[in-house]
Amino acid sequence: MKVSSAVLKGATVAAVLLVASTAAHADDFIDACMLGSDPATDMPKTCACMSTKIPGNVRADAIAALKQSYKSMQDTGTLLDPTQLPPNLMRGLQATVLAQADCM
Repeated sequence: MKVSSAVLKGATVAAVLLVASTAAHADDFIDACMLGSDPATDMPKTCACMSTKIPGNVRADAIAALKQSYKSMQDTGTLLDPTQLPPNLMRGLQATVLAQADCM
């Protein structure tokens, strides 16, 4: 009886940690997606949708690409040139664009 209780507790803790880490990742992406956007628009809904579409293996790169894109607009007033990005950020930006198209 004690063994099954310990296994159940372990599974519960693992599930809680998984949910918490997924929520943290979603918040990071949504925060980057919302940079410079008015929360009174549809962007929170769009960013939340996009967050569900970004694969885990490019998620950090998508966040970095969004932040770099925002910084480019703030610094120079021009759009980010994707051809000037390293391959990993280009993949992240591509995943973001595909997610956005899927969520519009």
